[in-house]
Amino acid sequence: MKAYVSRVLDLIKRLGLVLLLLSLSRLFFYFFNLSHFSDVGTAGLLKAMAVGMRFDISVVIYFNLIIILMHLLPVGSACHNKYYRAVVLFLYVTVNSLLVFINLADTVFYHFTLKRSTFDVFSFIFTGHDVWHLIPRFAGDYWFVPVTFIFTALVLGTADRLIDRRVQSTPEKGMKSIASKLVMMIFLLGLFLIGGRGGLQGRPLSIMHASAFTSARLSPIVLNTPFTLLKTAGRESIPLRTYFPPEELPEYYRVVKTGRPDEVFKPRNIVILLLESFSKEYVGFQNDYPGYTPFLDSLAQHALVFTNAFANGYRSMDAMPAVLTSVPCLMNDPIITSSYNTNEFTAFASLLKKKSYTTAFFHGGNEGTLDLDGFARQNGFDYYFGRTEYNNDTDNDGYWGIYDEPFLQYVIRNIDSFPRPFFVTEFTLSSHYPYNLPEKYRDVFKEGPLRIHRVVRYTDFALRCFLDTAKTRSWYDSTLFVLLADHPAQSVIPSKADNIDGKDNLPDVDKLRYYINSSGRYAIPLLFFSPGDSSLRGEVSTTIQQTDLMPTLLNLLNYEGSYIAFGSDVFDSTAVHVAFQFVNGIYQITSGNYCLLFDGHQPVALYDKADLNHEYSLLEDKPLIADSLSNILKACLQEYTYRMRNNNLVVREKVPDSE
Repeated sequence: MKAYVSRVLDLIKRLGLVLLLLSLSRLFFYFFNLSHFSDVGTAGLLKAMAVGMRFDISVVIYFNLIIILMHLLPVGSACHNKYYRAVVLFLYVTVNSLLVFINLADTVFYHFTLKRSTFDVFSFIFTGHDVWHLIPRFAGDYWFVPVTFIFTALVLGTADRLIDRRVQSTPEKGMKSIASKLVMMIFLLGLFLIGGRGGLQGRPLSIMHASAFTSARLSPIVLNTPFTLLKTAGRESIPLRTYFPPEELPEYYRVVKTGRPDEVFKPRNIVILLLESFSKEYVGFQNDYPGYTPFLDSLAQHALVFTNAFANGYRSMDAMPAVLTSVPCLMNDPIITSSYNTNEFTAFASLLKKKSYTTAFFHGGNEGTLDLDGFARQNGFDYYFGRTEYNNDTDNDGYWGIYDEPFLQYVIRNIDSFPRPFFVTEFTLSSHYPYNLPEKYRDVFKEGPLRIHRVVRYTDFALRCFLDTAKTRSWYDSTLFVLLADHPAQSVIPSKADNIDGKDNLPDVDKLRYYINSSGRYAIPLLFFSPGDSSLRGEVSTTIQQTDLMPTLLNLLNYEGSYIAFGSDVFDSTAVHVAFQFVNGIYQITSGNYCLLFDGHQPVALYDKADLNHEYSLLEDKPLIADSLSNILKACLQEYTYRMRNNNLVVREKVPDSE
């Protein structure tokens, strides 16, 4: 029995070491992403570390089940066999090095996505070939991740040899010895089962528990990435949410739009310029500082600017459905790669094709990148133009595709050949990691406090060249240009802003804090520029989200038909004006000065826009506002989950009764 107890103690030491390494990786996650958690403080960090141990224990037990069984089985002297021990050592080092590595790699990835990775990340990895070109560059820029993986493997391997004492004892025979070991094994497996499920509560530990035990603000620190991958693996459906009788839903949020049947349709050309990773923080005119977008700043003087615009997600694959079908991604998997990607959506391009529009989607990326080409073709675009169609790799950035400046000129050359009216969407790509510039511009566009600032400057310059060329075309005056970001990107650390060289080229510290809170981090630039329509000038402060774009533009055209949209016409004073997001198991709704977090069952927190750090929940102080926003969000979720699950995202024409 002594040898068996010794094996149990060795197992606890081995698993304890893994828990320590995961805790250290959590500290690394916090400090590497300090710009998003600079207001958390020591007390908040310690709380997150303590609560996070519960999630770490769950992961360590689940992923080490085979190792646990190999230690606990009453196999006697067989466990000292060198081959048996070699298998245990291999599994222990390999499995747990990967756990720590995944956590460290996602520490860097979080910098771009602002969420712990879920299983949909594999859709990104295996969709297209871009990621395989980026891995060497990624490994070079973030060399400490692979180095730490090797170091972790060495630590675990060395520690395993030190821990193993190879206790020798006289073999214990007889039923009494076997029975004792079996009882102890069953007891210990029971304890491990409790640890794996996260405790004795009714439901096993889930992603949403992270915010329940602490706060939504701390949940990315509390969670670990192996846990979020484990909990989202194999999920192919979203849970059906039912809060109200169906007839009550339009009272709170209406998704079936009636159009303008009494108006005459007014066609105009539309060009949507979807800008990769353009945070509102980078735009000077929206922050009262020079910024990195001098052209957008100048264009704003002649455009209609939406000062409270928000992305519906933090991934490029979330922006496409939101902008082009008015459907936000309120689930873990991107719609494009989810089990719902074959649903029939009410696509903006399809609606305009019925009005004799020519429709085209442009993205200078490689074929298959993020499945953008497939989604565009599936949702009504007549033409798709990418790197293959561009057919000139001298302008290739070596990673994502064709640089923005030449590709935007290519867009104009193709538009020249289109019958009118036309609907064109161009998705830029240069303002993306690894932030490459054409050789001739590498000394022209300088980095700011963040490396992304130089490629934002470049894309802004490419937009200037695009519109300068467009001015010379006959279709220019009759075209509405819509410029908006697909999602924001990194923020400057507020606590370090005063120490950055060139700090005059930064918003004030308060605005920087806004851009890292749960609502402000989705803030994006959005403007309408119509050279021939002087009515589209000035500023609109109404809350607007990406899903509002389709219904807003359709109403500007006096579209008469009924359709389904999860957004609203921003100019409709009778509509609900909000912005929805979903991340790490929490739903968010922003409207005016308030932001509500909701876990699917009840509100978690309510914040005022003036509370830049989102420190003070107003659920008890503002119950009417909390109830109003909760009802809007619940109505949206009920419509969303039902329609997504049942492929009911278009208005079906009624078949007349046969006589």
